[in-house]
This record gives sequence, structure tokens and C-alpha cells, in this order.
Amino acid sequence: MKIDLGERELQLREHCPLRLSDASGIIVRCTRGVLWMTITGDAGDIVLASGESYRVRGAGRIVIESIGGDAAVRFEHSASVRLVRAITQIGDKMRHAAAMAVGRLTT
Repeated sequence: MKIDLGERELQLREHCPLRLSDASGIIVRCTRGVLWMTITGDAGDIVLASGESYRVRGAGRIVIESIGGDAAVRFEHSASVRLVRAITQIGDKMRHAAAMAVGRLTT
């Protein structure tokens, strides 16, 4: 199942890992507590304390877990991811407008 996390904050309980795929370009920001992350293809693990962030590169398959108690995490789109999404939305709107115009011409 694909879930768009947008720019929301999630509460994570200790020992309840969160697995994400296709997170390349996403910024993971710890907003409370301490997070442990492992990313497929990266040599080492990453630990983020409250206020710290990390931009996911590579394939973007990650596991995030709260350590030492509950924590909160926010997922933010980097500028390049926002740009690609904006261009995609513009293209979708243009295709829809073209389809509507063609529909009006053929009726």
C-alpha cells in the first residue's frame, strides 16, 4: 500500500519500527525523542535527536525506530521533490484541459 505522508508528524512508539520504501529525497526530521534509522545501501546507521534531520538519498528504503522512549518524526519534501511534484501536477492539469477541449470539439 502506498501512503503519501505529505508533511505530517507521526508519533512513534519504542520497539515499533516504521518501514518506508521510495523515500529518496525526503527529509526525515526528529521533532521529539531519539530516532534510529537504517537505510538500504548505506554503510552505517543514523541516530537523530530532537531537532536534527537527515535527507534520504539512494534507493530510499528505510527503517525508522524510536529508541529510549516514544518519539515524533516529520517527513518533509526537499525542494527537488516539491519541484517534480509541481511539474507533474501542472502536466496533469494540462492533459485534463486538453482532453476537455477535444471533448468539446467533437460534440
